[in-house]
Amino acid sequence: MNTDVEFTESNQMKPMSGMAVTGFVMALLFCIPVLPLIGLLLGLAALGRTSTDGPVRGRPLAITAIILGLIFTAGQAYTTVKIIEVGQMVADSFMVVLTGPDDAMEGAFKGDSAQSKDWWSAGQEPSEAQTTAFVTEATSRFGEFESAMPVDGDDPPFGQASFSIPFKFTFSKGEYDGNVSFQAFTGDGGLPEDGRLLGIVKVTVVDTDGTEVVWEAAKADASEPAGSSGEGSDDTAEKTE
Repeated sequence: MNTDVEFTESNQMKPMSGMAVTGFVMALLFCIPVLPLIGLLLGLAALGRTSTDGPVRGRPLAITAIILGLIFTAGQAYTTVKIIEVGQMVADSFMVVLTGPDDAMEGAFKGDSAQSKDWWSAGQEPSEAQTTAFVTEATSRFGEFESAMPVDGDDPPFGQASFSIPFKFTFSKGEYDGNVSFQAFTGDGGLPEDGRLLGIVKVTVVDTDGTEVVWEAAKADASEPAGSSGEGSDDTAEKTE
């Protein structure tokens, strides 16, 4: 009697799909860029080979690799976009310090209101009347504006909410010292709409006699304490009686 047991091909144990296993493992490594995407592609490739009639098994692993790969690849793509956006904002902040005052003053002296206000911190822009007054006084003292550059050797103290940097202002009558004050974006609820984390709040040019010519938004006058005038009226009334 022949005791050999014959097995048909359908009853034989199929080998595990290497692509399904590799795709599953790579999809789990979401902390490493690109690997979830590779896991997704391997899962898709293994899906057809792990079907009922396929040569290998491991279909659940292939499906899991596809799902995890989609989720983690989308997450990595979103994170990458946000990192690029923040990096661009940081680069723009350096540009505000390096070229913002020069460009803003150039716009002010040639009468371009949009250019003169573009580099200022939101809500801190001087009015057209204040800009005109600054340009008039600066022109009478220093002449026509030529350039404004940060003083070499003074690195911007980034990380502070507000700070001032020494500047050298060049006019047709010569070079003058001064400084420019900046303010960082501190609003809640997300990043600023204009994409800048930094803006100008004050420009000061110092004349040779020590007089400061200031360009900034006018500060609101402090109001008197409530009731002070009323108390004075009551005292006057009592004295009259």
